[in-house]
Amino acid sequence: MNEKFTAEKTENLITTYMERSLHASLKKHFCPDEACHEVKIGRFVADACSGGIVYEIQTAKLGNLAKKLKFYLESTDYQIVVVCPLAKNRRIIWLDEASGEMVKVPRLSSKHENLASGIADLHYLKDFLGNERLSFCFVSMEIDEVRLLDGYGKQKKIRATSVDRVAGEIYSFDYINNIEDVKNATLPLLPNGEFDRETLSKSLKLKGMKLWSAQKLLLETGLISARKKGRKLIFEKI
Repeated sequence: MNEKFTAEKTENLITTYMERSLHASLKKHFCPDEACHEVKIGRFVADACSGGIVYEIQTAKLGNLAKKLKFYLESTDYQIVVVCPLAKNRRIIWLDEASGEMVKVPRLSSKHENLASGIADLHYLKDFLGNERLSFCFVSMEIDEVRLLDGYGKQKKIRATSVDRVAGEIYSFDYINNIEDVKNATLPLLPNGEFDRETLSKSLKLKGMKLWSAQKLLLETGLISARKKGRKLIFEKI
């Protein structure tokens, strides 16, 4: 990241609602004409709307879009593209709380998001999958996360303030439109025959709530089955 942070810029980033750099960069990538940004459609405001296509850039939880998507699909004729960034590579940049200057050399995070982690979040919107007017575009990319050293603990990193997320290199675009796309993106990663939750976790490279969401999505869409074996759940591809 070439931009030099200053105390003034840091304060502006924290104290304003204004969209973060990642959101703005992706919006401009998919819809370069800024005259088509922030378009009011009914009671909602679309991130961008051009050529009969509504673009929603979702850098937070996908489930937050449910009411908006329901309105678009039931009350308009627009095609909808939901853009979801995935941090395949993530750099953490720490800034001094007072000066806003970088205090450490940016380091590469050990956390990497893959397509399965994005698809897992579709659990909250699974009822929309298969609508011919709706596509989910997962953008695998490099993302810089800028944080203030204002948290708790000896290193002040616990619950530190997140200042910005900055878009870097884009690696790929993956479109998921329906259950068949989910199947093609996930089932080849899973072993044949029966497997347990630990194997599911290792195969999809997911843990915690992401793993739970992926498991629920695959079960509720009929892509895998589950049965009890003692205290364990045993899965199998269908």
